[in-house]
Amino acid sequence: MKKIGLLLFAFILLSGSVPVFAAEDYIVKSFESAITVNQDTSLSVEEKIAVEFSEARHGIYRVIPVIYTANNRTITTGLNRLSVTGADGSPIPFAVTRLNQSVKIRIGDPDKTIIGPQTYLISYSINRIIQKLEDFDELYWNVTGSEWTTAIEKASAKVSSPFAEIKQLDCFSGGAGSKSKYCAADLVGADTAEFLSFQLIDYSQDFTIVVGLDKNNQLVFPGFLQKLSWGLIDHWGYLAVTLPFLLMASFWWWFGRDKEYLSGTVFYRPDNQKEKTVSLFARPHLPSVYHPIDGFTPAQVGTTIDERADLRDIIAEIVELARLGFLKIEKEEKRRLIGKNVSYLFIRLKKEKKDLKKYQKLILEAIFAKGNRVYLSELKDKFYSHIGKIRKEIYLSLVEGKIFPKSPQMVRLLWTVGVMVGYSLVLSSVVVYIALTRNSGPIALFFISLPASLVLAQAMSRRTAWGHSVYRQAKGLKWYLGKGKWREEVAEKHLFLEEMLPLAIGLGVVDKLTRDMAALGVEPPGYFTGISAAYLAWDLGSFQAAAVSSLTSAPAPSGRSSWSGGSGFSGGGGFSGGGFGGGGGGSW
Repeated sequence: MKKIGLLLFAFILLSGSVPVFAAEDYIVKSFESAITVNQDTSLSVEEKIAVEFSEARHGIYRVIPVIYTANNRTITTGLNRLSVTGADGSPIPFAVTRLNQSVKIRIGDPDKTIIGPQTYLISYSINRIIQKLEDFDELYWNVTGSEWTTAIEKASAKVSSPFAEIKQLDCFSGGAGSKSKYCAADLVGADTAEFLSFQLIDYSQDFTIVVGLDKNNQLVFPGFLQKLSWGLIDHWGYLAVTLPFLLMASFWWWFGRDKEYLSGTVFYRPDNQKEKTVSLFARPHLPSVYHPIDGFTPAQVGTTIDERADLRDIIAEIVELARLGFLKIEKEEKRRLIGKNVSYLFIRLKKEKKDLKKYQKLILEAIFAKGNRVYLSELKDKFYSHIGKIRKEIYLSLVEGKIFPKSPQMVRLLWTVGVMVGYSLVLSSVVVYIALTRNSGPIALFFISLPASLVLAQAMSRRTAWGHSVYRQAKGLKWYLGKGKWREEVAEKHLFLEEMLPLAIGLGVVDKLTRDMAALGVEPPGYFTGISAAYLAWDLGSFQAAAVSSLTSAPAPSGRSSWSGGSGFSGGGGFSGGGFGGGGGGSW
């Protein structure tokens, strides 16, 4: 008999039917939840919580989640019609605050303490909990929550669904995330189900129920507009991340596209100066351009095409200054034991610069700062410091020539700074969004949206109507320079090469031009000596490579410091704590 008694006592203890003394100053004797599924798919919830305080306390608090996130999807529910009463129906004071993804309901009078048994009836309504799945509509609800600071000796729930028959039931009772089923689920009518946990709900444990509703029901789910508004509210972090890109796309559409003359004129400014924005889908014919563009140097032509005054444009301008007679370029070769050493010498010819543009003067001054004979290699660690000023003057000359309304470099800089400032503010709001929702999806979108916005910022420089005409001329010239054998029909082949070589460098088609000239037997220009007609393309390629290396070379750094959501039935199945609701509570 004694052995049977011990076994019976152990069974009763494991079943959770005897009191458990928690380390806290209170214990939840019972937690009864009554849930009604309303026709509009909202839930009316009444929680009857019987508590026993072993020490004087003000009351309890209840934490109920209202923001749910899974798989980068967020649902923000509305907690409404909240009330708290005692067992006799008398109201009990309470205060509501936010706690991350939940609301915290502090229940009790801060000026009064209580001890012993107490009962609290917490009533509220909550929406967006019923999920519309393919085969059934589902209520997946964490009854108690896993974040109580004490044990719950007994937990039960009752679900009423007057507008939809109940077809499936399941429940879970155990550690949060486990599939333990120490519980029972019974259908007591077509629209009513009851659930009971066989064990006490201890720390980090939960009691979860799942109800599958017949698809053929009278429930009225939210319409498209309502779901759209909820979606925007739920995922405002995604909207915050994409808003700067949407704004940049709008700005580019209105302020970043070129203008053009209504008349379509390309080669001159028309009398009728009316203009329009170039269509995004415009595919105009390429104008036939066989000659230099009147009034524009190679650097200006190259910058007009890509809106950037790069090193290739500066090299083209150096060759143009040689063509104009201000300097001479000599290729020198010295044989070594193995191979040969190739160098390029700049020789200054005339010093009168009144007909030159400012950036051309700056180039000459940068090259011949130390004398009238300078090797290209001697410009290493020196010429680079002048590049910024030269580029600035090229841009300024194009603004003064009405090609661009403002310096493309400055426009790109200002818009890039604006994008970075905007996204720094966006990042702050995304941090807040993630803290509230635990939805980190906007971070991935942030790293997509930011580069796209920066690309648009780089494209914000627009050409004027005249600038667009010059751009089209430059595009036509580039195409015909790269086309090939049509140049055989040009009578003045030598003159043509001397004029077009600097432009071909700026336009990036010099290799094709020089190969064709070599095939035609055209001699190299007189301002570039030491190169042969047979190796013209190779020699010019070698010169450009050496120029890029020398002109951009800067001193090495010294290293010194400069101090100054899923389903409870389908897929992998449900688990305790896997549904809506839940939360937890404690005493205060």
